[in-house]
Amino acid sequence: MPPLEATDDFGTLLKGVTRHELRQASTDQLAQLAKQLWYGQEDLLPVLNSTVAKSRVTQRKRALYLVDRLRRFPCVPSEKALKLKAFVSKWSSVKPTNHSRKAGQLYASHQLDKLAFEWGLNEDVSPQMKDLLVFQTRHYAASLDGPTGYSDVLSPRSSRPDQFES
Repeated sequence: MPPLEATDDFGTLLKGVTRHELRQASTDQLAQLAKQLWYGQEDLLPVLNSTVAKSRVTQRKRALYLVDRLRRFPCVPSEKALKLKAFVSKWSSVKPTNHSRKAGQLYASHQLDKLAFEWGLNEDVSPQMKDLLVFQTRHYAASLDGPTGYSDVLSPRSSRPDQFES
């Protein structure tokens, strides 16, 4: 498979994807964003801090939800996953204590994923995720140069107990 294409930087992609409702995001944009988060060698924390801090509330919640969701995939190197977990944890005050009625209804009817609900959103990327799964496989990761979650020395479960946490 081809190496990562770097047509847009991570911050530009994140802003573009979160500017509108997440279900309107193109699969191509989400795939580029996911691949950069999963496999990119760039330190994303400065870009994330800047992008999230400068975003409007809804756009901020979308960005945090995306990072929180994507960081949990097993293809993310453990060290990077821990840094991203710390990043989203730092912003946990953005999560609402009371959710909108619409979000509650969508979540109760399984039309909204739990993480999106927790971040106070009425939208998620579940419909597009099936098209991204090919990029997080061991086979795809093996085709790239660089560390992946699959190349970590420790087993994914022992080194990343939060990987599957809700």
